[in-house]
Amino acid sequence: MMVQLSILPVSEEVHLSEPISKAVKIVHDSGLEYKLTPMGTLILGDWKEVMAVAKKCHEAVRADFDRVVTQIKIDDNKAAEQSFEGKMKAVEKKAGIEFKK
Repeated sequence: MMVQLSILPVSEEVHLSEPISKAVKIVHDSGLEYKLTPMGTLILGDWKEVMAVAKKCHEAVRADFDRVVTQIKIDDNKAAEQSFEGKMKAVEKKAGIEFKK
């Protein structure tokens, strides 16, 4: 399954790259395939692995903040093998264009 994970500490801080970097390091160290985006992190893996990583990320950021909002979007498709590139190429093909990278 493919998951989009977004963690937002509720804070008066303008720059949140430090707490977010803690979460991304947890994802990286998990060994799961992932892709960092400006609005969240995409992760590929099975349910138990991905949810365990999401929980660990949330808890790591929560340790430093009184309030944290975590969003998880799940694409769980039994009929197809999922990949980041595969999803992008399918849309490019339908649109007849190559997306900017």
